[in-house]
Amino acid sequence: MSRRRAEQLARRQALLELEAEVQRAMLVATITQWEHKPLINWLDASGRVLLRALGNPRVRWLLLATLWRRFLRSRTRASAA
Repeated sequence: MSRRRAEQLARRQALLELEAEVQRAMLVATITQWEHKPLINWLDASGRVLLRALGNPRVRWLLLATLWRRFLRSRTRASAA
């Protein structure tokens, strides 16, 4: 590899690292703003409750049974039409 090509690659890598650093800073700023919004806090809490509920085998079974019943019901309607 020529010296000139090595310098170009080093410059390109430095630019990519700077761009990544700017993107990380922007992401941190955006997330910090979102943390202060009530909707985001509510969605976060709801998601945690949902994950905890799905950790319970009975809840998973009930959800699966409900979805399966709806699937079978829609399938029988489609075949009858």
